[in-house]
Amino acid sequence: MKALNIILILSLILLFSCHDSDRDEDTTTNSSTDYAMGQSIMYDAFKLVHQAALSSKGITMNNLANVTSLFGCDTLIVDTLSNPMTITIQFNSTCTGNGIDRLGSITATFSSKYDVLGCVVGISFNNYIYNVYPIGTGTISYTYTGLTGTSPNYTYITDKVTITNVNRTINWSGNQKLTVSSGETTAIIIDDSYTISGTAFGSTYAGNDFSATINTDLTLLGNCNWISSGIVTVIPENKNPRIVDFGSGCDDKAIVKIYSTEQEIVIP
Repeated sequence: MKALNIILILSLILLFSCHDSDRDEDTTTNSSTDYAMGQSIMYDAFKLVHQAALSSKGITMNNLANVTSLFGCDTLIVDTLSNPMTITIQFNSTCTGNGIDRLGSITATFSSKYDVLGCVVGISFNNYIYNVYPIGTGTISYTYTGLTGTSPNYTYITDKVTITNVNRTINWSGNQKLTVSSGETTAIIIDDSYTISGTAFGSTYAGNDFSATINTDLTLLGNCNWISSGIVTVIPENKNPRIVDFGSGCDDKAIVKIYSTEQEIVIP
């Protein structure tokens, strides 16, 4: 009986030791960082296309402006005669706007006038580089679903967009809702603010899969290159959930909580 008790005690010690060891090893934040980076880049494309659409004659029912460039180092190539209508944002050499270096081009197609209910916008990339990160295969599609007060709403579907860093790649997909909560009285994006809800999934630079659910709506500002506030649960493959808190205000930092431990991450 005594021997049996000793074996039981040793088994419990081993069990809890393994559990503590697993928790000690479960500290990685790469999935949270890569998710946050992808989230910002996906909506940078929206900000550019949104401003281009509101700035191009014939794309909307009510033009807010009619310009040929967003930053002065790019060219808007607008085709309102074809079906679907298109805008290509061609970045001439390396073009710096809102603190981001961009190269290549982004093309948007419009199923109807941009401000008509049900308009579907498709976004694709051609040799496009965001800072030092090539944005490759995959597409973005979003649909205008109507107004909440004066704020336009969109469903925003991202399908396997790749973000490359040297020889490693993030694969990013999402099914989200975006509301332009302020700034719609002008075509300039720097006075805009956006709220984002929904889910995302994909794979990280390290190769592991992840899923993410927005718990508290994200806030993205037109003049900020990172998510400004909101809380997201990121679940890496074979790991426990990470709670990512973007805090408040514009910066490249977020707090990741794993179990009861908090770590600060820096978002590229």
